Amino acid sequence: MKKLIFVSLIIVQSCIVFAQNCCVNDTIVREIQFPLTERDTETVFYYFNNEWIPLAYENEVHPDSIQSAEIKNDEYGNRAVFFTVSPGYLAHIKAEQRKYLIDLDTRCEFPGGNGKLKEWIDENIRIPEGFKGSETVFVKFTVHPDGSISDPEIWRRPSKNEAVNQEALRLVNALPKFRVKYFVPHLKKKFNLTLPITFKEPGAIFIRGEASE
Repeated sequence: MKKLIFVSLIIVQSCIVFAQNCCVNDTIVREIQFPLTERDTETVFYYFNNEWIPLAYENEVHPDSIQSAEIKNDEYGNRAVFFTVSPGYLAHIKAEQRKYLIDLDTRCEFPGGNGKLKEWIDENIRIPEGFKGSETVFVKFTVHPDGSISDPEIWRRPSKNEAVNQEALRLVNALPKFRVKYFVPHLKKKFNLTLPITFKEPGAIFIRGEASE
């Protein structure tokens, strides 16, 4: 009886965290919707006999099949729930997860989405004095697991106007933290993104169109 109560408490706690991340019904695994919220970025991983199985969540395991349960960090420092089940039941879990196909790539987003990112750039960009025309530079930078930004650098072709290059780097350095969602335990690490930044002459209007024959 004590074991059943303990396991039930573990399941309740992990269910609360799980509900913050995604929703599963009888036939569909629903992917997280954008824009990401801070709650969406919270991730708890579930291990069965010390093995992480993609898409295997605690609500898919019958309480009677759980021999023990423990909440602790995994070897990668992620918050995790460790279940012990029989080898036969582990095989059953793996067989069930093969029925689903979902993108497990890391998701990264500016708070509020790309539209908010464009608004932020428009509000914070400083067009160098005397700048003429229109030009886009690309800045590559590192995003860390907590969403912080570091190591911006001009990617490929820098502008001939050094003031433009310096402003692009300043702008990326000033970015607020991104929101990062991880689905795979060992992929919780830093990665690179590239951001195009367009400079336009103040007051000028640029119209794009195709050349007529």
